[in-house]
Amino acid sequence: MSELTDRIARKHYERGRMFELQDKTDEAIAAYREACALGPEFPEPWFCLGRLEATSGRDEDALQDALAMLDRALGFGDDPEIVEWRGYVNGRLRRYDAALEDYLAAIPGGAPGVRVNAGRMLMALGRYDEAEQLLREAEEPAAAPLLDALPRYREFIEPAGSERGGPHRPPRDPVEEARAMRYLFGSTLVLGTLGDGGLELRLPRYQLLSYRHCALTLGRMMRLVRERDWRFDAIGGGGPHHGPVAAALAELLELPWHDKPAGAGRVLLVHGVVRTVDEAQQLRRPWVSAGARVTQLALGYAHRGDPSPQEPELIGLPAPSAVEWYRVEPWARLEADDTVTSGEFPGFRVGPAFFDSNQPRVTQALVEACRKYRGDALAGAVLDYYRRHPQVRAFASPEGAPSPGSS
Repeated sequence: MSELTDRIARKHYERGRMFELQDKTDEAIAAYREACALGPEFPEPWFCLGRLEATSGRDEDALQDALAMLDRALGFGDDPEIVEWRGYVNGRLRRYDAALEDYLAAIPGGAPGVRVNAGRMLMALGRYDEAEQLLREAEEPAAAPLLDALPRYREFIEPAGSERGGPHRPPRDPVEEARAMRYLFGSTLVLGTLGDGGLELRLPRYQLLSYRHCALTLGRMMRLVRERDWRFDAIGGGGPHHGPVAAALAELLELPWHDKPAGAGRVLLVHGVVRTVDEAQQLRRPWVSAGARVTQLALGYAHRGDPSPQEPELIGLPAPSAVEWYRVEPWARLEADDTVTSGEFPGFRVGPAFFDSNQPRVTQALVEACRKYRGDALAGAVLDYYRRHPQVRAFASPEGAPSPGSS
């Protein structure tokens, strides 16, 4: 490659960096590709293109391309940052051994999170003792939730490449990844809502929770309360969004309903849809301040982030959703319209916000739905899953969780 061509490649690379600094990812990728097309004899454009392909790629082919770019960059010499990114891509491709090798090689000069990522790969490979040792040596806060989840990994997750149903390990439960992840890292009990598709939770872009969907979740909750002999002093929850669910469950469980924080005791705080961890804590805080020991149930939980012990202990559908009587988010107001060809929702238009302010009417509709849809064939299977894997916050009895009933 001539010196002139190398200079031109570097200009394309620098232009790509400027685009990247402006968060113009598509333009940055295009500039890096122009640089790489010239076959530069320096690693930066290969590395930057591989890194962006790795984070924006959604299929295996894109990840394979990213891997090739990173390998080309490493042809100019080892660099811990590039090795770490190759570990990331190998992990995305489920090549856990190769990813582990990369992360371990990058630890001496890599970023602080490399050790944690190596621990993740050891956990994926079922090498739990090594993972625990490595994570305990890590100083990053991200190591703490992994260490907390490690005992559940030992009991729940099959080592990569192991044969299912072996002599010492029962067959893997057919559960959707969302349930497993919330169980492992958030210790959240996912009751499920759709009522079909086996134990697999389908995660659509958006789900409107009908009265039937709500009835299935509430029915499973009532069964759970009976089976564990939980003793709540009251059901809490107010306002046009959450109040009807709380009032309906209070009627069905024959418990007092409080629409505002009142007194101490064990309170099951019930919601329609909770969108974020922050919202869950805002809803919880006044009841805790009033002296109540609170457990939260949400029919839907729309937060797209990582599972967290700060989210409600019990949730129905872990996906963007809304209930019939309270549709205020844009996705909850979609109406079919083929004339809409652009924007976030092609084929739909966003209708006006809607909520039914007649809480007694909504409450009665929920009660009637719960009494009508009692034939929930999946309830036993869903709850049996948690009988076998009981490490969830709702089953504990510390501050803030219900205690099992006692004589």
